[in-house]
Amino acid sequence: MTLPSKNHTTSKFVAKLLVRLFMLLLLFSFAPFILEQETIRPLSQTFVYITNKWAFIFPGLLFVSFLALLILTLRNKYRHIDINWMLSLNTALLIGYLIMLYVKIYPLIFG
Repeated sequence: MTLPSKNHTTSKFVAKLLVRLFMLLLLFSFAPFILEQETIRPLSQTFVYITNKWAFIFPGLLFVSFLALLILTLRNKYRHIDINWMLSLNTALLIGYLIMLYVKIYPLIFG
């Protein structure tokens, strides 16, 4: 029986950790809908104006590539080290985007 390399074990652990953290942060986006009475005003009266619509292209592509890498990784059961690291990098960038988005939007909603 051959033991997996330390790099394989590390890449598998990091990929699983970051994907779970990303899913947890996505669940935080539902907080305004759950805590409706604690918001400043109803969500139907809260508007966010984005001046440049092209700003959604890169996060959209990043999310699509996240889904593709996640499907590949889950299909191969975390066996490929390079796909694990690509998924980890992609997820880390998405986590950064979510944090920046929450920092801008949550003060508008919760005050």
